[in-house]
Parts: sequence; structure tokens; C-alpha cells
Amino acid sequence: MHEPDLADNYAKDSRITLQLSGHTHGGQVRLPFIGALVLPYSGKKYDHGLYQVNQMWLYTTRGIGVIGPPFGPPVRFNCPLEITEITLLKA
Repeated sequence: MHEPDLADNYAKDSRITLQLSGHTHGGQVRLPFIGALVLPYSGKKYDHGLYQVNQMWLYTTRGIGVIGPPFGPPVRFNCPLEITEITLLKA
């Protein structure tokens, strides 16, 4: 699911145990002790990293791109690019 905040809905379904998301770019500009200055709709709660939502795991990658105006600045600050490799193992 592209938008990470929809995890709250999908985590209610016990058949779904993993959600991989992007959409937020980690906020692109992050200030120490404050976090992201601007986050997109459906990307405000789980903006980057690994979360457990009920029994489901959610990973939101910061990705490698940027979003420019009017949605945010076309720069990154304190929010490095990220290419994530995830290895799934059989239980």
C-alpha cells in the first residue's frame, strides 16, 4: 500500500502481516527534535521506518526521490535517500 497511514485499516485483517509503503519521502526536510516539517496526506502517522501495527508489520521507506512544489520543497535535509532490501523468511 503506497500510503502508510492506511495500515490502521489493513492491520484489522489478520491475513495481512506485512505492509510495505512509501509516499512520504520521510518528510524530505527533518529538524532535530521536531521531525518532518511537511508530510503528505495519509503519510503523517507512519512517516518512515519500521512499525508494528497490531499484529501487522509496516515498513515505510524514505525512498530516493523528492517531491517539489506545491507539495514540498524539492530538497532533502537530514533525511538521507534510502534503498531498502527486505528478506522474507518462511516461519
